[in-house]
Amino acid sequence: MKQKTGAFTRVAGLLALGLIAVTGLAPTGSAAQTAPNPGYLVVVGKTTDRAKIGAYAASLPPIYASLDGYYLAVGAPGRGVTWLEGPWTDRSVIFAKFPTRAGADAFWWGEAYRTVIRKRDNAGVFSVVAIEGAGPTPFEGAGAGFLVVMTGPIGKGPQEMEASDRAAASLIDGVRRSGGQLVNSAGVGQFTPMEGDTVFDRVVVAAWPSLAARDAYLASADAAEAKRLRALAGISAVAAVNGVPRNQAPTAVNPNPTGVAPK
Repeated sequence: MKQKTGAFTRVAGLLALGLIAVTGLAPTGSAAQTAPNPGYLVVVGKTTDRAKIGAYAASLPPIYASLDGYYLAVGAPGRGVTWLEGPWTDRSVIFAKFPTRAGADAFWWGEAYRTVIRKRDNAGVFSVVAIEGAGPTPFEGAGAGFLVVMTGPIGKGPQEMEASDRAAASLIDGVRRSGGQLVNSAGVGQFTPMEGDTVFDRVVVAAWPSLAARDAYLASADAAEAKRLRALAGISAVAAVNGVPRNQAPTAVNPNPTGVAPK
């Protein structure tokens, strides 16, 4: 009996040491907490005064840097941006990232940017929305492919709303099947208008690890079906935008020298 008791004590002691070791390896406190979701700005713009936009753009890098913000994608039609649906065939797109959604607000409403934004008064037309990420940015950097999808029903009838929901579901399924991920929620109203008027009720960004993967989706039956459903739902503006290197400094909102889509 004494031998059994001694053996039991030794085993219990070993188990206790093992538990201590495992506990020491497990994250505790703040280390175990999930990082906050990033925040983003989506800017669609058309430049009408290159000189003003140039002065405005030159002031942006230190403001972005002060808030750890940077571009994920930026371009003009024919130069990193391809419009697939909608009327904005002559407009550029910027997709900028901040560590948190609050960071995007801090940039946009901060005193530094409120001062600089005056430099682009009467220099173009811009539509800007802020969105919150659904988790860590799935893909970024040079070579990453993005798709910006903005949709809205013309009316609020049940058929249009159903088609809008089906279009969103089709987008989600197709993106996943093609190896991409949604950057943010595809739900209605999951964005904040910052500048300009918007007739859209959904602003969704999808990302792929490569331009080839994104373009394969765009050529797929899934993409065709999502486009068909968006047309049934109402209006849409969809742009394929190419990722840029992390170290690329913010430049003009419309890098296209002519301000119009190249022929």
